[in-house]
Amino acid sequence: MGEVLSHPFIPFTLKVTASLPEDRLSILDVARSTGVFTAEEIATVDELFAGYLRDPQASGYHFLSCREGDEVLGFACWGPTALSKGAADLYWICTARSAQRRGVAAALFRAVEEAVANLGRWLIVIWTSSREAYAPARNFYLRMGCVLQTQIADFYDRGEDLCVFVRRL
Repeated sequence: MGEVLSHPFIPFTLKVTASLPEDRLSILDVARSTGVFTAEEIATVDELFAGYLRDPQASGYHFLSCREGDEVLGFACWGPTALSKGAADLYWICTARSAQRRGVAAALFRAVEEAVANLGRWLIVIWTSSREAYAPARNFYLRMGCVLQTQIADFYDRGEDLCVFVRRL
């Protein structure tokens, strides 16, 4: 943990590293700050982070934190897809409301791409919601070169579809 991942598209003031145990509260604050996630979703972030801290390999969850100085501005959670030789799941990518539109999500996404490729995997799969609050996320994935692979109506709730994006590396 703590290795700096670099990519030419990451602004020089931002640093993406493997998340540290002391990032836990900041990561939860980032998730809360967006105003998008429910209490249940934020609790899930906390649960996944606990698994990551215990053992990223056994849990299948990997967290990256994007920092400017000592401040955590965003995080990503991803992991290799079970029973797949080439896929990885991007579970969360989240930028603090105060840091949005500064390249944080792009820096995190590029770092996930690099980490996935370093494992010899070639496909990133992203599940997200069709809710209006998630429109910025869906647009972001399209800007990052992802393709909306499928949409399953009423998956999360009546009127709330599952949108599955993929990014081929």
